Parts: sequence; C-alpha cells; structure tokens
Amino acid sequence: MGSFTSRLNRGHWYGWLFWGAAAVFFLYEYFLRVLPSVILKDLGTAFKATPVELSAAVAVYLWVYSPLQLIVGALFDRYGAKFLVSGAALICGGGGLLFAMADGLTGVALAQALIGTGSAFAFVGAVYVATVWFPPSRLALIAGITTAVGMLGEIIGQTPMVDAVAAFGWRDVVMVTGWVGVAIAVMLFICIPPRPDWFNDRFTGEEDQKYSIFGGILHVLASWKLWVVGLISAILFLPLSVVAALWGNTFMEIAGAYNAEQASFATIMLAIGWLIGCPLAGVVSDRIGSRKWPLLIGSVGGGLCMFIFLWPSFLGYYGLLALLFVGGLFTSVQVICFAVAMELSPKSLRGTATACTNFITMLIAAGIQVGIGWILTAEMTMPAVHRGQKHIAKTADMIKNSTPEEFRWAIAMVPALFVVAFVLCLILPETAPGKTSTQENPTP
Repeated sequence: MGSFTSRLNRGHWYGWLFWGAAAVFFLYEYFLRVLPSVILKDLGTAFKATPVELSAAVAVYLWVYSPLQLIVGALFDRYGAKFLVSGAALICGGGGLLFAMADGLTGVALAQALIGTGSAFAFVGAVYVATVWFPPSRLALIAGITTAVGMLGEIIGQTPMVDAVAAFGWRDVVMVTGWVGVAIAVMLFICIPPRPDWFNDRFTGEEDQKYSIFGGILHVLASWKLWVVGLISAILFLPLSVVAALWGNTFMEIAGAYNAEQASFATIMLAIGWLIGCPLAGVVSDRIGSRKWPLLIGSVGGGLCMFIFLWPSFLGYYGLLALLFVGGLFTSVQVICFAVAMELSPKSLRGTATACTNFITMLIAAGIQVGIGWILTAEMTMPAVHRGQKHIAKTADMIKNSTPEEFRWAIAMVPALFVVAFVLCLILPETAPGKTSTQENPTP
C-alpha cells in the first residue's frame, strides 16, 4: 500500500478525494459541536440544571478539545492522517451514543469529553491531508474551503435538528448521530491512504531539522507571533463557538421574542456567511498578497455586527438574518489565521502550527462559553445585580426565566473582545508569500 501511494503525486484529482473524506469528518464534528444549542432548554429541563451547570457540562467538549490540539498536530506530523482520523471518528460516534443514554449532567460531560477527544483530530486532519496532496500556494484556499464544509455541519445542526428533535425527541436524534460517526470512521479508513514516502523528502536544509513531538510544540508556542494570531483567531471565531454553538438560539428567543425555528434559521444565516466567506477570504488574501488587511477589516465589521446583535429585534427578523449573514462574511476571515500560523512556522511543523492555533482558539471559546453562563447566573441570583426580582437558582426553567437585559449583559462579552482583536491585528506581522521572509526562516 505504501509503495502504491508513493506513486501518487500532489496536485491531482485524487487529492480532492482524500481531502474530501477528511472534510466530511470535520462536517460531522461541527454538527456535533453545535447540536447542544438546539437541545439546550431540553437538557436544562431534563436534568434540572442552571445556566452555569449546563454550560460547564457542554463546555467539557472544548476543555478536552483544546489541550489535545497541542498533541494532535504533532501526531499528524509524525504519523500521517489515515489511522488517526478514522480512529477519531469512531471515538466521536461513541461519544454520541453515550450522550443519548446519559441520565445526568455527569453523563453529558463524559460524552462531551469523548466527542471533544475525537473532534480534536477533525479540522487539523483535513488541513493536514491538504498539505500533503496540494501545493503550498493553495493553503489559504484549502483552509477556507475546509472551514466552509464545517459550516454545512452547522447548518444541518440547526433548523433540521429542531424539526427532528420535535418529531423524535432529543435522545433518539443524538443516538442516530452516534451511529453516523461509526459509519464515517469506516469510510475514512477506506478512503484515506497512508502518507507517501516522498512527503518527508521535501524538507531540505533547515527544514530537515527533526523535532520531537514536544520539541515541535514548544518551538511553535515559543513564538509570540503565534499567540497573537491565535488570539485573533479565537475572537473572530466567537460568533460560531459561543453564539452559534451554545447561547445564540436561546438569546434570540428571549431577547428577540423569536420562536425556536426562527432563532435556529437566523443562526444558519451566520453559518451561510461563513460558508460563502471562507473560500473567498482565502482567495482574496492570496490574490492581494496580504493576510493582515483582511483580518483588520473582519475584526471591525464583525465587532460592529455582534454589537448590533445585542438587540436582535432592532432591525426586525429579516434585518437580523441579513445582519448575521454579513457578520458571518466578516468573521470568516478567521480561516486566514491558520495560513498565517503555518507561514510563521517551519514547513515540517505546519500540522503542529495549525493545531496550536486551534488550541488557543478553542481554549478561549471554552472560557467564554462558561463565562457567559456565569454572568447570566449571577445576573439572575445576586440581589445587588437583580434587586427585587430574585430568581430561584435551582429551577429547571431558570434559562427560560431570564430577562433580555440579563442575557444581553452576558452576551456583550463577545463584541467587547472584538476591540481586542482589532488592536492585535495592528501588531500582527505580514506573512503572505512574497511580502516577507518570515515563512522561509521562522523565528520565535
């Protein structure tokens, strides 16, 4: 098998087949990531949980996913993608089955831990397959298309799942998603070939330096520039990782008086913005020869859209749809961050660089998810904050009983952080090919 794949070359049609198989896994992983937002109130009622308890259980996904990013990139650099992505999909499927059978928040947290473990290999795996089978000039484009495929998972996980949950119940729906993961694992094992022998022969001179798994991680994380791009990536990703994946639907129902289907469809518009914007962002960035300018524009536009989103009924429902679509277009420039991370790192550590950027992105997302739950719970239970109308902390309907003002204060954390992203973009060095020698001789 190894000799067969070594006769294959990069840049041919079969590269799209190999990448496509890995991208399907990312679509599935993204579907699992946003599914809790659709069943959030059902979970709160079933397990009699407060907002902070619910967010803590669901966020276990990200607490596991984030640190694993430090390892999975190095594992791809060392062992290739075939066995890693197929095994990871199997773990995701098992997590879905456990979620469906959970009888409490502990079971939900354990299921989310399994799903987070498997999901940690999805995006990095798809991008890594692309680095093997496509030329470097297509890195930003492939990163954009990969993220766009993930947005299809976001779309499937919204309104269609609202209807499915209403028809069959959340447990049956989640059970089916678990078995889908098992089927995807089999597909990946069949479709993705072992890494060809010629892949490592491309690294010459300084790029031939061998790094241990932890040595490569430390080399990448020692660069302050990597941390800057990781923070920018995390903030631009908040509309998806925090708004779409957990709190957005419920916020729109409470603060905008929309029903569940209207809220989920509005979230789909955000995903459609990313679906269209991600490939465009990669193409535009490559064409104009700049990574920095698209990120600056995305930070300003995305921050403004998220600020207006704090009043979801301000523009009317169709105005809200347009707002989230435009917000998705602006923030989709986040995919450029992965190209920047790879260009800041040695070519032999590009998988590690991608994973470290994802680590920072998801770690911050986990913190903000729980942070919003904490603020919302505090708003509802602290007399100094909510005088004269104190809610009961341990009620199954606590989220339903929150007021628009309480929820708005919690969600306001998102647009506030976009100001930070703009400042960081100003100090981010330009890494586009032909603009600097940073990508040829990366230094911390």
